[in-house]
Amino acid sequence: MIWLPLVVAAGLLANALRLRRRLGALPRLPVSGRRGRSLRWDGSYDTDTPGHDESYGLLLAEGAVVSGQLRRAACAYARHHGIQVFDLIPRDLPVERALDLARGADRHAYRTDPLALGHGAGYATVVDEDLLQRTGTRPRALDPGEYGAVTLRLRQYARAQEGDVFAADLAVVPSRVPRRVPSCAGRRAWLRGLGVSVRWTVGASMTSYALVLASLVVAPRWGAVTAAVYCAVPYLVFTGVPVSPRDLHRMALLRLVLTPWNWWRTLAEAPCPWERRREQTLADAHEWYGTALADGVERFFHPRRDDCPWCGARAVQPHMTTDDVIQAKPGRFTLDRCRECGHIFQNPRLNTVGLEFYRRDVYDGLAAESAEHALAAQRRVHTARADMAVAAHLAPRAWLDVGTGHGHFCRAARAVLPDTEFDGLDTGDGVQEAAARGWLRRPHRGALTDLVDELAGRYDVISMHRHLEQVPDPATELDVAIKMLPPGGHLLVELPDPECPAGRLLRRFWAGWLQPRHLHLIPIGNLERALTARGMRIVARQRRRAHQRHDLASAALIALQAFGPPPGRPWARRARASARVRYAIAVAGARPLGATAALLDRLLAPFVPGPGNTYRVLARKDEG
Repeated sequence: MIWLPLVVAAGLLANALRLRRRLGALPRLPVSGRRGRSLRWDGSYDTDTPGHDESYGLLLAEGAVVSGQLRRAACAYARHHGIQVFDLIPRDLPVERALDLARGADRHAYRTDPLALGHGAGYATVVDEDLLQRTGTRPRALDPGEYGAVTLRLRQYARAQEGDVFAADLAVVPSRVPRRVPSCAGRRAWLRGLGVSVRWTVGASMTSYALVLASLVVAPRWGAVTAAVYCAVPYLVFTGVPVSPRDLHRMALLRLVLTPWNWWRTLAEAPCPWERRREQTLADAHEWYGTALADGVERFFHPRRDDCPWCGARAVQPHMTTDDVIQAKPGRFTLDRCRECGHIFQNPRLNTVGLEFYRRDVYDGLAAESAEHALAAQRRVHTARADMAVAAHLAPRAWLDVGTGHGHFCRAARAVLPDTEFDGLDTGDGVQEAAARGWLRRPHRGALTDLVDELAGRYDVISMHRHLEQVPDPATELDVAIKMLPPGGHLLVELPDPECPAGRLLRRFWAGWLQPRHLHLIPIGNLERALTARGMRIVARQRRRAHQRHDLASAALIALQAFGPPPGRPWARRARASARVRYAIAVAGARPLGATAALLDRLLAPFVPGPGNTYRVLARKDEG
């Protein structure tokens, strides 16, 4: 078992070098004068600093005061570099908070990725006044949770500068955090405000710690080397970088003892006002779901049908039965398959009330922050969609994205097609939020079928990415979209591919089935025949090229969700002790299992035969 401590030590070193590289990329803000006096903590908020720059506002952690010297330097730096959101990082940030910063903030991506999420140290931020007004944020002192939520939001409103560099940045300032401020103070609320799962963060730390202890047990001599590497990680990360934690030596030398203590302090900290408001929101959600489920889930479904909704053939056979794989809401869902055309559909299908129930708190509400993280991580997918249009030599003047959500595709596609105006359409309020961020030129809220006359002929390209599988009648959606296109216009459709081998292998754990949200799984042949029959000409298609390498990783996470769903979800009954234990096991295993599965996804993808898990079809509406 000598391999275990060696693998664990190698993993620790690789991760330490990754975090060190991120922190080493942070610039230092030059501030003249006495070092260590720029950021004071005396319980007041200084708004009358001489030389105050009225074009910038200042957000502070509770109890923090930024001196006039530091504020002037930060505003001058931000103004000179065209920065709208400028996070100031105290150079002696405590180890745990500095590691959280390194895990979440890659400065290169923060400056260049259009979908990068806001992050920082959570102590002081200089913000352009115009951006504050657009977000409805008032310069003031914030509790840790509210500060995290505001930080996440501000970066999404920052504009792009020349060369695809965004007006957001971070810098280390020559300041000191007083020793009376606990090293983990507000850490839990800060992470929650940023949309980072505290349990998963602590669970990942627990997993690393457990692997070190296991190494000591199975191979004591080599395990001792692994333990020494574990304790040396803070030195490897912080030596020679701009951030120099005040508790570096203590956290390094006593890491095996202090790490469990920091877990406890993070999880057991008293809730801040922002967390108490979130708890009240959760209590309200418990009440709403309790009322909605009082009469059972049968009322959420249409009657079962015995014919195919795509071709009308009475050749329907059971394909799969599963449950809610994303939120673990109550209910069982059956997918049937048509033997004639291969169309797969939910049967019985959710009705309007059922769709509202099962889609609630998926991309908004209680899951808004986690959804932002998931969508922001798909930049390459969004860019690949726009690249398909470029490869077909399209130069659209106006593009409508149907089912746009919060506009992530439109924001990423603007970097590929800078001369194209992107509008979005969706039934949720996220489309209006996307417009407020500047990600859309114009938002359209409502169903596509209700806006056909208003929008007809206005767009050169209409896209439907992961949309048709979620609507009750995909054929009607196609009819309406094609009617809206002018002659010579293009329709771009992306769908999960039900013919993917992983769907048969992984069964209900394949993300493409995604019950109960996916009502229809349409084979590519069916879609292309439907487009051709409606006067469209297929210009391009992608199957293997559209494949997204996440089948095993998503299956692992879905399986863990099924094994140990979160016990505090508002639609569940009071969790027993065994359910909490299963959830703790799932959290602890998520990082190593997910990372291993993600590696296998990348290694095995070139050797898996057949189509991928996604396909794209680009079709042109012929003249006349």
